[in-house]
Amino acid sequence: VGEIIKLIKKIPKAELHLHIEGSLEPKLMFELAKRNKINIPFKNIDEIKNAYNFHNLQSFLDIYYQGSKVLISEQDFFDLTWAYLLKSKEDNIVHTEIFFDPQTHTDRGIKFDLVINGIHRAILNAEKELRISSKIIMCFLRHLDERSAFKTLDQALAHKDKIIGVGLDSSEIDNPPSKFKRVFN
Repeated sequence: VGEIIKLIKKIPKAELHLHIEGSLEPKLMFELAKRNKINIPFKNIDEIKNAYNFHNLQSFLDIYYQGSKVLISEQDFFDLTWAYLLKSKEDNIVHTEIFFDPQTHTDRGIKFDLVINGIHRAILNAEKELRISSKIIMCFLRHLDERSAFKTLDQALAHKDKIIGVGLDSSEIDNPPSKFKRVFN
C-alpha cells in the first residue's frame, strides 16, 4: 500500500473541480479574520478545525460561508488561491480548474473585480513559479434568484478572458438548474 501511495503522490495530476472558497484552511481563515478585524465564532484554529467535521452539504455550506466572510481584499483572494496552489504543488497537480462564487462576496459589498483579480494574479504566479496551469469557472449560487445571477453575469463580462465556464453551486434542495435557464441561454 505504501508504494501505491508514493506512486500516486509522484505522478502528475489534474484537479478538475475545486471550489476555491472551500479550500480555505483553518489557519488562513484565522489569520485573515485577524488581518481584516472580522469576528468569527471561533476562538482558535482548533475550534475551526472541529467545525470542519460536517455531516451533509448544508453543514459544510455553513462553515464555507462563515469562512468566506474573512475574504475582503484582492490580497485575501490572492492568498487563498496561492495557498491552494502551493498545496497542489506538493501533490504534483499540474493543472487545476478553480470554481469561485462571486455572489458570496458581492452580496457582502466586495467588488467582483477584487475577487477575480486576486484569484487570477495567484494563477499567473503559479504558472511562472510552480509550473501549474489553471482555469477559472464562475458559479452562480442556486439559493439566490435569477436576477442576481444576471447581475453577476454582467459583472463577469469585463473579465470573460479570465473565465472559461459558468456553473451552479450551493444548496441544491428546491433550487433546480431550470431556475437559471434564461441566464444560461
